[in-house]
Amino acid sequence: MPSVEENQHMLMLDVALGKMERPEFCVEGYGRIGSGLREFVFYIADCDKFLQEFNNCVAQDRRYPITIKFYKDEEWSELRDLIDAFKDVI
Repeated sequence: MPSVEENQHMLMLDVALGKMERPEFCVEGYGRIGSGLREFVFYIADCDKFLQEFNNCVAQDRRYPITIKFYKDEEWSELRDLIDAFKDVI
């Protein structure tokens, strides 16, 4: 479990990412939490604009220990695969 301070910092990141969500720009696909890591998957229209807006949203925050990776998934196949994996459970 993260400390109270670390948890607050993670919640601030959640808020910053939420501010960026707009259907034409950035849509959260899903998130994963486990093994001391959090993964956020977003479908974005423009990588450079995403980074610029992200940096603006977190400029006043303490630095986040994150890695940002971009992948092409124009068909949203990662999200579809995840949904398919849970079909029998739901």
